[in-house]
Amino acid sequence: MHPELDTHGPNTPENDTEVKRTLDQLFRRETGRLVASLVRRLGAHHLTLAEDIAQEALLAAARTWPYDGMPDNPAAWLNRVATNRAIDLIRRQKTASEAALVNTERGSLITETLGPEDNQLRLLMLCCHGDVPEMDRLTLTLNICFGFSAREVARLFLKEPSAISARLTRAKTKLQINAPDFAWPTPMELDTRITSVLKVIYLAFSLGYSPREGALAVRQDTALEALHMVELLASETSARGDVCALAALLCLQASRLGSRTDDEGRFVLLKAQDRKMWDQALISRGFHYLAQARASDVLSRYHIEAGIAALHASAPSFGETDWNGICGLYETLEAVTDSPVAALNHAVALSAAGQPDAALLKITKLECLETFTHDIYFHTAKAEVLLMNGDKISAKAAFIQAQNCIGTSTDITHLEHRLSECF
Repeated sequence: MHPELDTHGPNTPENDTEVKRTLDQLFRRETGRLVASLVRRLGAHHLTLAEDIAQEALLAAARTWPYDGMPDNPAAWLNRVATNRAIDLIRRQKTASEAALVNTERGSLITETLGPEDNQLRLLMLCCHGDVPEMDRLTLTLNICFGFSAREVARLFLKEPSAISARLTRAKTKLQINAPDFAWPTPMELDTRITSVLKVIYLAFSLGYSPREGALAVRQDTALEALHMVELLASETSARGDVCALAALLCLQASRLGSRTDDEGRFVLLKAQDRKMWDQALISRGFHYLAQARASDVLSRYHIEAGIAALHASAPSFGETDWNGICGLYETLEAVTDSPVAALNHAVALSAAGQPDAALLKITKLECLETFTHDIYFHTAKAEVLLMNGDKISAKAAFIQAQNCIGTSTDITHLEHRLSECF
């Protein structure tokens, strides 16, 4: 038995499954924290080294835990392994400055467990540095800070994995050559980075709320980590309107996480969700942030989306939702963002508001966009609008078309269930 591990029992299939599930969650949650802690100590010029060390710590856990059992504090175990590995590697380097760094920082490296949470915010700010092109920033931050693979990011941006890998290499090289300061950015620097920081937190939450691959219909740990990051950011930025608006949106959306799947892990439509399961504490926090956001002079897309989420959160039932108000906000969001996804959501809202002709006209226009040609969510939404309007034959064809698109296993199971409603 490994001397550092306080085990929870012998190796069994059940324990092995638990370890694998925990490792997957830790990969996403702890990689960014480990990298942030290491970069703070080693400097931005060692970004790739910090990432490699974090990966080695996770691999060590994957090799050890299934046999020896999980430690009581997995995150602290990972941090200790990563810290020791960092010290060993830097000792081998011969420059006096790095040798001095080991001597002066060794104590703080060993005693630090998870590291201060502002490390994570600083890593976010570092990855969104202005020297890095925006798409490269988003790709790098999703990968390093939130643990998304190049393949997952490629699916999000509808790109080839090789193109995303190239972006990651360029971004890391740029940061390591320029080696920007890991300190909290100045007010001027913050203004240049905050847009990308908010965007990447929004995207990370979205990928947790509605994963693009894997066997889970919802990745709560990923969504809640993104929520945690924006709340940390809100506490550090003196109630900026755009930050508070995003915090409001994510709180209100996260309040529904527990009701989005049933006991068997299958996706549950908004109309069928048990609203008693919605987290009232998160809803309350969401409205608190929304009040702060509305008190600022800034108006961002997050204000509008938070307003939509607030109307959902305050509605006693699906039928009693202020769908006309939601349609109006989606119309504004379309005008502000020119987003086809906002237009698609607007069409769904129009259908729920009792405007089937307007909804179908909008869907027809969107169908011409190449973006949606092979998009499982577009064809599913189209089918739902058709089904909501009583056209089961056309809805069936749309559901079948959605099945021919790439989706998660839970997407396919959901489509099979919905398709049965068309007969």
